[in-house]
Amino acid sequence: MIWHALCMPNFIKKGDAAMNELKNDILLDEWKIIEETFDLDNSLKNETLFSIGNGYIGMRGNFEEGLKDKRYTVEGTYLNGFYDTHQIKYGEKAYAFPEIGQTMLNVLNAKVIKVIVDDEEFNMSESIIQKYRRELDFKEATLKREVVWKTKTGKEVEIKTERLVSFNEKHLAAVRLIVRPLNFDGKIKIVSLIDGDVKNLSAEDDPRVGSGISGRPLKIDEKSAAENRLKMTAMTKNSNFKLLCIVDNIINTEDGYNTNVIEDDYKIGLIYDINANRNKETVLDKYITYATTRDYNENEAENKAVEVLNKATEAGFNRIKEEQGLYLKKFWDMADIEIYGDLFLQQGIRFNMFHILQSVGRDGFTNIAAKGLTGEGYEGHYFWDTEMYIIPLFTYTKPEVARKLLEYRYNTLDKARERARQMSHNKGALYPWRTINGEECSAYYPASTAQYHINADIAYAIKKYFEATGDYEFLVNYGAEILFETARIFADLGHYAEGKGFCIDGVTGPDEYTAVVNNNAYTNIMAKDHLDFAYYVSNLLKEKYENIYYKLKEKIQLDESEIAEWKRAADNMYIPYDERLKIHAQDDTFLNKKVWDFENTPKEKYPLLLNYHPLVIYRHQVCKQADWVLALFLHGEKFDKEQKIRDYEYYEKVTTHDSSLSPCVFSIVACDIGYTEKAYEYFMRTARMDLDDHHGNTKDGIHAANMAGSWMGIVFGFGGFRIYSDKISFKPIIPGHWNKYSFKVNYKGRLIKVTVEKETVSFELIEGQGININFYEKEVELKKSELVKEKMPL
Repeated sequence: MIWHALCMPNFIKKGDAAMNELKNDILLDEWKIIEETFDLDNSLKNETLFSIGNGYIGMRGNFEEGLKDKRYTVEGTYLNGFYDTHQIKYGEKAYAFPEIGQTMLNVLNAKVIKVIVDDEEFNMSESIIQKYRRELDFKEATLKREVVWKTKTGKEVEIKTERLVSFNEKHLAAVRLIVRPLNFDGKIKIVSLIDGDVKNLSAEDDPRVGSGISGRPLKIDEKSAAENRLKMTAMTKNSNFKLLCIVDNIINTEDGYNTNVIEDDYKIGLIYDINANRNKETVLDKYITYATTRDYNENEAENKAVEVLNKATEAGFNRIKEEQGLYLKKFWDMADIEIYGDLFLQQGIRFNMFHILQSVGRDGFTNIAAKGLTGEGYEGHYFWDTEMYIIPLFTYTKPEVARKLLEYRYNTLDKARERARQMSHNKGALYPWRTINGEECSAYYPASTAQYHINADIAYAIKKYFEATGDYEFLVNYGAEILFETARIFADLGHYAEGKGFCIDGVTGPDEYTAVVNNNAYTNIMAKDHLDFAYYVSNLLKEKYENIYYKLKEKIQLDESEIAEWKRAADNMYIPYDERLKIHAQDDTFLNKKVWDFENTPKEKYPLLLNYHPLVIYRHQVCKQADWVLALFLHGEKFDKEQKIRDYEYYEKVTTHDSSLSPCVFSIVACDIGYTEKAYEYFMRTARMDLDDHHGNTKDGIHAANMAGSWMGIVFGFGGFRIYSDKISFKPIIPGHWNKYSFKVNYKGRLIKVTVEKETVSFELIEGQGININFYEKEVELKKSELVKEKMPL
């Protein structure tokens, strides 16, 4: 059984006096994370934190030379969407259980560079280190390290490395090595390798971490070295993808040197024997390209790799780095969040946003894995986290990325259709709970396939993207087909029950501690919105794009009677409500169950999923994560404040937050109902979750959805940003611990900066045409480059 988003429930809260005095090896800086002492015990965690990528290539923050002690390292280089398959093993198998698992592969390691003096090889875990500093820069998107190494014979060598993965060319990474002897003249060897001796993690006792693939996942096909160029190709064992890695090494030194080739069964490399002179630098620039036959045919893949490499070597490391900085400047100009007077949180929020940016696919064929490209947790699978947590960040900051993530769903629509047929739906499309290529690959159906709400989550993301961008081209050519095909599933799944209305049975909501129930309230309200929007879009296309509308209807064999039924089902959707408690019931039977005995459950028994059989958990009122509370956020306009308070207070008591997806949602709704202190406590659980390793599992990769959730916590939570009926509104509040904060949102080409202080709120229209917004109950007119100040309500 595989559960999603495992987290521990015991978090550091704002009231803890030691909050800003955590024993953390990461130094505070508003635009960087910095490490000045190397501790093996922190190595695995920091390999995740110092990971660097561009949404396609991801490199864990391993040292170029590696670590001798393999217990403290997971050498990882990953390509988004590049996977192998394996048979899923069942003790007992039933019809339509997924048969094939998918695992993102740890690919050929091309970042390897070794430095050798007097036959002594530099290594952080064994060498004498006199000086050390490593930093990940959010403005430059570079990973830098500076070391002074003292050999056993007393020779001192300064070693500097700088690594980047290009945002401007997805197939390119580059590493610069600078070596300088400080107190001697003599021989220094630099070894540059492509290492094909790579493996994926295998942890049979913990399927959240390990994979179904054992041994070496790639079969080495070809190796070559010619002048300064290295090449290695490999094949996956089952998915039949070919991987190509080509490297150019450009050495720049005033000292003489010789070059030799090094090769074994799994490695190909170059050795540079340098006659080094004291205080003279030798610079090695290493340009790395990856291309695969998942993206191109074999000839195209090689041509693409060579083309990228030739352009990179022509441009040079400094130019590539400069372009990297320009890309990041544009991003931060559109998306930056500033928290004045709290460097601790400022670093956390920028760290989170930076990691999301470098983890998210932006080509329409890849998505974002639960752990990004920083580790192998959840095998590199994509979840509904994308639509509910990641896409909102990009919809309002960098909408072109949001569109590409939605295009991924369009490009896997045929797979969703296939899954719908497997699940006995004669029409429509059913999206998977976890996947890479679009096929369901979760073996535990009660917490996966049963989560039909994923269809509605995707529809909601399309709706909010269209609302924020006015991108008719996407809606007409991509979004409508997704909406119609997924709406068909709810129409087929549901039925009318006397005294209730349209009911949806046998599903699981976001809460994985409550499975296979009738009328999960979150699923039903999301399905209602989905069916309403699909009906609206059908009329929109009929009126404005008649030819396209009828072509689409013909393509998917859609009947007008189906569209009418969507509206009827939406209008009659049953949302469970308990008249006695005056709250929305999570499902038909949730409130009838025995409440979990929280008082007598010791903290070491959390998370519950690791300590209790699923049936034990399913029999109780206990939530792993926000379920109905998530609906209170997504559909907040449908409920008055008193109703939200009753619902919130009830579900807060029975929620463990064993999922990292949960605290940010509780924080947002707490802001909405005026529980500012509580909102701040939940926000603190999200803002530095990975930086401070609150859950003890950062070593396995970042918590991507939580990172995006921290952005949501500020913009939707404290900022009170909402769009209802094509009208922007803000209801900001400011935590007592902050002096001031600001954020930006993009709406239909208008970039609006909001600055919140204790007594005033400022609005500035940085780009775009004038617009009227709502500030609490007041309408405010914004004009370009004019600062508008409003008083905070008492």
